[in-house]
Amino acid sequence: MRIVIYKADKGVPFETASNQLGSTAKIIFSNRSEQVTDFNNKSVDKLRHKVEPWLPKQSLIGSQEEDTIFYVPFEIKGKFMEILENWIDGFKKMMGKGEKDSVPTSQQLGLGEGSSLASFYDEMEIQEVKVLMAKKEELVKLFNSIVEEDNEIDAVFVYSDDESMIVAESEPGPDKSRRVDVEIFVGVLGGIATHKIRTEENRVGLGLLEYTIYQFSEGILNITLLEEGFSGKYLLCFVSATPKGLGEMLMYRRKNMSKLLDKLRGILA
Repeated sequence: MRIVIYKADKGVPFETASNQLGSTAKIIFSNRSEQVTDFNNKSVDKLRHKVEPWLPKQSLIGSQEEDTIFYVPFEIKGKFMEILENWIDGFKKMMGKGEKDSVPTSQQLGLGEGSSLASFYDEMEIQEVKVLMAKKEELVKLFNSIVEEDNEIDAVFVYSDDESMIVAESEPGPDKSRRVDVEIFVGVLGGIATHKIRTEENRVGLGLLEYTIYQFSEGILNITLLEEGFSGKYLLCFVSATPKGLGEMLMYRRKNMSKLLDKLRGILA
């Protein structure tokens, strides 16, 4: 599912609050002032009732069969995202940046060459494209299964350097004393990705760095740079909530990294 945020100097060439662009899966919302005001004044529950019939089945999200696009004027972006957050808890964290050139042309949508709708569509300014990250639930299940093992790993997450965001993270375990807030690592990871976890320019015969470890006074952060076979640059991170779990963490990593990488490539390729 994609959300295209647009701005336009003139109003949409239709009277209703929304219109289909040649398909039930391509919906454009009105930017006319009266429609924008009406939309923003309605409750999220009422708006969700209107939008939900167009939302894709969650089982299809991230698959090739699902290609829903919502064209949303900048003026209602905030309210529209509230609707989707109400639809799926944590939806905003699941959104990543998309490429503007991935938006179909008016000709590809079959809007009719020279029609008022095609002209409006071609002239509108695309502010940003947001894309629902594929198969996040599958990643969460995978990470949860790791945390549940007896391996001194209390949190697992993947960070996207391209999007500067956490793609998916394990859920907190039952032991409150070992719970980890992964958001605190975002600033650290940005610095790591900038310098790149590589040593090929060193030429001292050591090869590429497999992983890096941050030993804190109260815990451990283990980071692996994922590049080959992935659609972007990702960091796979294991966290231990105790400073004494390094041996078991590395043992788990050595035994399971190959099959873990195969699984991650299948999801993030």
